[in-house]
Amino acid sequence: MARTSTPPDDPRDASLRVSKHMRDSLKAAAAVMSRPLYDVTNEAMEGYLAKVKLPDPRTLLNRPKRRV
Repeated sequence: MARTSTPPDDPRDASLRVSKHMRDSLKAAAAVMSRPLYDVTNEAMEGYLAKVKLPDPRTLLNRPKRRV
């Protein structure tokens, strides 16, 4: 079976590189702070979610429906 190479601009490859970079950054932060990795990861996720602006679900439900 021939092995195919992925093009350098493959978005899946880019997402894997970002994920590995984020994982390595979290591991380094945990090591520097002498804390468990899961604590640092949970704090990072909470910080990210605090910055994300999610719409209020009540406003989406109360919005009048458009007729097409």
